[in-house]
Amino acid sequence: MPVLIDVYRKAGCQLCDDAVDALDDLQARFDFDVRQHNIQTDAVLFEKYRYLVPVVVIGGIERLSLRFDTHQLEAALNASGVPRRE
Repeated sequence: MPVLIDVYRKAGCQLCDDAVDALDDLQARFDFDVRQHNIQTDAVLFEKYRYLVPVVVIGGIERLSLRFDTHQLEAALNASGVPRRE
């Protein structure tokens, strides 16, 4: 069963787009599903994440936010025990 990764983002955010693109690339090697949340449509999420997006939550734990690269994202997937695809 794939691990669920939540990405908290907002429209027009280049860092958010880059994070989702990096996850798309890594999905070929790791078994996970991505669920995206637009913080601009939820006042509680907006208050919590407005200065932190993108925020990547793996298995319910906030792992990365703001600026990060593919290597840091891959390290977070490994540290979270996301299984590799065969």
